[in-house]
Amino acid sequence: MAKLVKLEIKSFRGVGDLTLNFNNDQNIVCFIGRGDSGKSTILEAISAVLSPSWNLVFYDTDFHNCNPKNSIEIKASLTNFPDKLLSEEKFGLYVRALDSTSKEIIDNVILDDIDGTLKPILTIKLFVDEGLEPKWTVTNDRQQDDKQISSSDRAMLNCYMVSDYLDRHFSWNKGNPLYALLKTMDQQEVSEEKNVVLKSLRDAKSEIDRHQFEELKEVTDLIKAQAASLGLNILNAHTTLDFKELSVKEGRISLHEDAIPFRLKGKGSKRLASLAIQSALVCNGGIMLVDEVEQGLEPDRIKQLVRSLKQNDSGQVFLTTHSREVIAELDASDLTLIIRDQDNSTIESRQLSNSREELQAAIRGCSEAFFAKKVIVCEGKTEIGICRALDKYRKTKNLSLMAFKDCAYVLGEGSSLVPRTKEINCAGFRTALFCDSDSQTVNHEKSSLKAEKVKVIDCEDKKNIETQVFHDLPWDGIKELINYFLGTHKTINLELLKDSIRLKYPAGKEFPEDFPEKDTSDLRAALAEVSTTKNKEWFKRIDHGEFLGDVIFKYIDGMDSNVHLKKMLLSLSHWIDSDGL
Repeated sequence: MAKLVKLEIKSFRGVGDLTLNFNNDQNIVCFIGRGDSGKSTILEAISAVLSPSWNLVFYDTDFHNCNPKNSIEIKASLTNFPDKLLSEEKFGLYVRALDSTSKEIIDNVILDDIDGTLKPILTIKLFVDEGLEPKWTVTNDRQQDDKQISSSDRAMLNCYMVSDYLDRHFSWNKGNPLYALLKTMDQQEVSEEKNVVLKSLRDAKSEIDRHQFEELKEVTDLIKAQAASLGLNILNAHTTLDFKELSVKEGRISLHEDAIPFRLKGKGSKRLASLAIQSALVCNGGIMLVDEVEQGLEPDRIKQLVRSLKQNDSGQVFLTTHSREVIAELDASDLTLIIRDQDNSTIESRQLSNSREELQAAIRGCSEAFFAKKVIVCEGKTEIGICRALDKYRKTKNLSLMAFKDCAYVLGEGSSLVPRTKEINCAGFRTALFCDSDSQTVNHEKSSLKAEKVKVIDCEDKKNIETQVFHDLPWDGIKELINYFLGTHKTINLELLKDSIRLKYPAGKEFPEDFPEKDTSDLRAALAEVSTTKNKEWFKRIDHGEFLGDVIFKYIDGMDSNVHLKKMLLSLSHWIDSDGL
């Protein structure tokens, strides 16, 4: 059944001009990106151009920038559509071809010429001008007038959207997913006379007609007698249900669980029930649109749902999401990044690729990066904590929070640090690396990262972040760190801490007995070593790293401008606000 291979949107809601291409063997497409980037609008555009409804309503607010002078035009190019649409009486003379190798759409063809690497394509266009009257046609780039396509022909494509308005999905009306599923299982289009839902409804009414409604008989007999006195013979009058009240078109027949209609279920259950209907339809070759697939669902249900949708190999599923659980279950090639520029004037798309194992590892290891525009890759949990503290510091300076700047910070520990940074950068995100300078392996990569426009924010040569802090922070700040360590490690007291520091103190140097009141460079170096002792680290947790950052930013304004710790962190803050490196 039909699969979308190209979508062109002009002047529709938040999208001025956007073209998206999809592989004809791509069964699932997940749009990711920041809020208001245009992801939901893309789904709404697909839903509109392939809508089975004949009376879709448009308003001035549906035009780009609310300007109806710029007409809405949405084109959907599809392959694998029902053969019935290829007859000459339908749209066989409007067929185009998709070159499976180059992915180009070719117009200069006729149906009989299409074979081998070429696949037949039909392009459906929705056009809405300031008169607000939608017009659906089949179009191509040849010198032919467009041909109107009816709602019943569009209904053959079985395209439905799961959104917040689901109640109609549980009724058997024409134009709803349940009815479409019934038709696909019947393998042929049913006429109104043979409509099994209508037949079942008529059978039910016949059963109701046999009921005498004895409780109402006395009043009915009184009316018949009164009518006879007025000269009207209604002796055969009786009480039953008006068939109008059972009309399928009014959605009276719908799914129930026991006595409760599905429309009264909770939001999560309704979404899952609607997804169940549509995923069954997709298995028979439909197009399923799901906006924010994770809504109302627990993480385990989200993962199971995405795994199930991923297994579809017949129809086509389009999703949007803000959930890390969703994209962690998908392959990189399933993801399309939607990016709106800073002044909201243009939208672009980037399809990710799973040709590199490192990209797939990055998606699963730090999914939150793929919902941002700018990403700080942190060497460890200490740096993550410092970034959290930086966000609080920025607020005190009346600077925008990182989220407002579309900036995320993610973990890139150990051997994954450099590959993760490279993959995020290659995927099209502005990327910064926040790291130490005590690993020669990482240091050797910094030049190439900078050449690829990664902003490298690092400590002085051979220093890690703890060494840099104990070297640069005012002594009053270091005493706060010592007290914090003693307060969070109940098995350690000041005397035991002194013993640990003595072991790291330079040989031949006298340890100051008035510690921690005295500030010396030897004490600072010994404290840095003690704070990073393996399995006894002071700040290798995000919450400890955040406290470390809080202390740094408490004193940062009073530091000399040449202090590396200050330059390093203010440079990171400046990068968050800037558009370039």
